[in-house]
Formats: sequence, structure tokens, C-alpha cells
Amino acid sequence: MPPVLRILFLNEFFHPDICASAVVAADHLPKIARLRPDWRITVLCGDRAWNDPATIHPSRQVHEGIEIIRVPRPAVSRTNLFRRALGFAAFQRNALRAAKELDRIDLVVGTTAPPQGGTIARKIAHARGCPFIYKVFDLYPDLAVALGHTREGSFIHRRWLAADTLAMREAAAVVCIADGMTRRLLRTRNLAAQRLQTIHDGYDSARLHFDGPNHFRERYNPEGRFVVQYAGNMGLSHPFETILSAARTLAADDSILFQFIGDGPQRENIRMNLPPGAQLLDYQPPELLGQVLATADVCLISQSETMCDMALPYKIYANLAAARPVIFIGNAQSEIAEWLESAGAGCCVSQGRPRDLVEALLAYRNDPARRAAAAVAAKSLFDARFDSYKASSQWMELIDGIL
Repeated sequence: MPPVLRILFLNEFFHPDICASAVVAADHLPKIARLRPDWRITVLCGDRAWNDPATIHPSRQVHEGIEIIRVPRPAVSRTNLFRRALGFAAFQRNALRAAKELDRIDLVVGTTAPPQGGTIARKIAHARGCPFIYKVFDLYPDLAVALGHTREGSFIHRRWLAADTLAMREAAAVVCIADGMTRRLLRTRNLAAQRLQTIHDGYDSARLHFDGPNHFRERYNPEGRFVVQYAGNMGLSHPFETILSAARTLAADDSILFQFIGDGPQRENIRMNLPPGAQLLDYQPPELLGQVLATADVCLISQSETMCDMALPYKIYANLAAARPVIFIGNAQSEIAEWLESAGAGCCVSQGRPRDLVEALLAYRNDPARRAAAAVAAKSLFDARFDSYKASSQWMELIDGIL
């Protein structure tokens, strides 16, 4: 009988955390484990909760057949770069130590959560003489340059880029979550095309299921107003000026309600500039996400225009799965813009064009038939391309081929 092969998956966060990389892993890995019981899948992650660093998760757990090993990780500031660097360094040190204690490792999968995750995977794979896969959620250091965290051509940038490119060139495969990112790597990193591929993360729509009345809607929209909703990470790569300006323009229309739900570095900016009548709410429990999205008439996604081929906002998948029209405020060259407009599931508005956003919102508010058609198109697009079972199968085939 052949031995059970161990796959070590490295990610800074995992279940029950609610950040995108944790949810994606918790979607994919149990499905792969059920399909391949001859594989032993172990997740190596940090012990602090993503949304509450004061919460420490148990050092060892099992979730839906996935072994979880959590290592100490100091609280990582979302705004202080020095503290972030110290936290990432501590995670790397502790992850390497924990990997040494495992009896066998046949394949390592590292991600850009944390940003040097590809380098960590490379070091573990070298020590064990096994292959590794590098999964790119966010493209670093490109994203750090776009956000102004480091300067292109600086000493830090050159060192970071060299280490990251080395990890990509030595990986058995580099997997990006968007075609634009794959094309950017081909254009800028001099990588072999056969090492690169795109696997869209997708989503498990079962996460949105709920029975009975929508208590979230009853609590936060009892008047039945037209809800324009932004729900998710309020990070530095998600500008809000255009959305807030449109909300101020429409503040006098008491039939429209803007909801901002989530947390992140930009939450304080939203709070300080929140128009009259708009709502700023905390992250809701994961089990309420279906009710939250069902409350929306239109969902908003915002991304800095310079980042269209460096990252892909994960919330698009849940918005489509919830059958909601989506307005993407960002670069028209983004993959999301192409999906929405080709499928008729929404539209794209450029950053800095609040009047265009107002017009798009009023078009959906004033035309229920158009809104219903976009909702149907959104769900059809999701079912055809972005169910997480499809992504899990693609990952299983990739891993099987490498092993």
C-alpha cells in the first residue's frame, strides 16, 4: 500500500478567520481532502485571529479533515510598516521551526499571506527535498510600490523583488488568482510560461444559505429602502472618495441607503466623512453573510486603478453568488470589469467619477427590470465559472501532477 502523502499548506490565517485567504483555504482544502483521502493535508498558520489580535486560537486543531498547526505570531499592525515587518519575520521563524518537527513533507504550498510566503515555502521545500507551489493572492513587491510603502528601485525593493522572483523561478508552479496577474508576471519576471497558471479562487455558495426571515434587513433597513452596499475589507487598496462623494450627492434622497460594513485602515476615514443617513457597521458574523448580501440591491467593489493586475478583490465572488448587481469602481482594464460588462451582471465606473456612479445607481434604482436581469446574470456567471468546487478540482489536478 503506497504511503499517505503529506501536503503542507502555508498561510498566515486559516479557519475560523474571516479574511479572504483564510476563507479560500477553508473552501478548497476540505474539498480536496474528501476527493483525495490518500493525501494528508496540514495547514501551518499563525495563532492570532485576523480581526481580533487579542484572540489566540488553539495551537492544534482539526477542521473538516484538515490538520491545523498554529505557531505564535505577534499582533501585526495594518498601518505601521515596521511592526508589520517584525510580525512577518516572527511568523517566518516560527513556521520554519514547526515544519522541522513534521515527520514527512511531500509538497509545500506557500502563499503571499504573508508577503514572503513564497520564500518560506522555498526554504522548507529545500530542507525536505520536495517541490513547492507558490500561490499569488497579491503581487508583491509591486503592490507595496503602488501603495507607496516602498520606492521602486530602492534597496528594500530590489532585495524583495529578487527574493520573490527566485522563489517563483524555483517553484514547481506559480498560481495566480487572476489572468491579469499571470500576464504581468510573464511580462515583468522573465518566468517560464509553463510554470504559470491562473486558478480563480471562486466561492462556496453554501456559505450564503439561511433559513427563515432576514433579521439583518429587519434591523438595518426596516423601511425597505434601496440599499447600496459595500461589505468587506476597508483596506488601503480600496479608495472610498468616489463612493462617499456619490453618497453625499444622494443623501437628500431618503429612498436610498448606503451601507458600509467591515473594517480596515480606511474605516476611520469613512466614519469621519460618512454622509447623513448612511450606515457604518462592523463586520457581521460569517453565518450572517447571506442575510447581509441579500439586503443589498446593488453591491459596490472599489480598487485603486493602478492595482488592476496586482490583486483581485475576493468579495466579487460572494456578490455574484448572492445574485446581486455589482458596480466596480476601478480600472476598466480589470478582469472584474470585463466579467461584469460581458455578462451583463453590472458595470464599471472609474475612480474620481462620482457623477458616473450616481447615474449608474439611479439607473438600477429606477429600473427594477434591469436590476433583476443583472441579478440573474450575476448568478449565471458565478455558476458557470466560479463555484469553489471547480477551483478545488483544478488544484487537485495540479498537485497530483506535481506529486
